[in-house]
Formats: sequence, C-alpha cells, structure tokens
Amino acid sequence: MTIDELAREYETQYEAISAKVDALTPLLDIYQGKRLYELRKKLKVYYDMACECRHTASLLLKYYGEDAA
Repeated sequence: MTIDELAREYETQYEAISAKVDALTPLLDIYQGKRLYELRKKLKVYYDMACECRHTASLLLKYYGEDAA
C-alpha cells in the first residue's frame, strides 16, 4: 500500500464517520436527559475521530510534496 492509497483510505473513513455524525445529529432535538448526554458524548467522539482522519489524510497527501521542494 502506498502513502497515497493510505491517505485515500483515511479520507474514506472520514466520509463514513461524518455520515454517522450527520445521521445522529437530528436526534439532538428528540432525546432528553441521560440519552441526550450519551448522544452528545458519542457525537463528540465521532467528530474527533473524523477530524483526526481528515488531518492524517492531509499530512499523508503532503508527505511527498515537502520532500520534493
């Protein structure tokens, strides 16, 4: 697996996790109490995971670009 392929895999994971966040977000208006708290925690974890995937993909895509300069 090349670095570019790995970066694309991270981008794919970012898109999948972002889709989960988008699917769960409407439930914020419905849930209350403990369920709302747990949903917010879950959304925070998914959001952080998505951000890390996007950041890692960005670093991997830039990997060869900085060496060539």
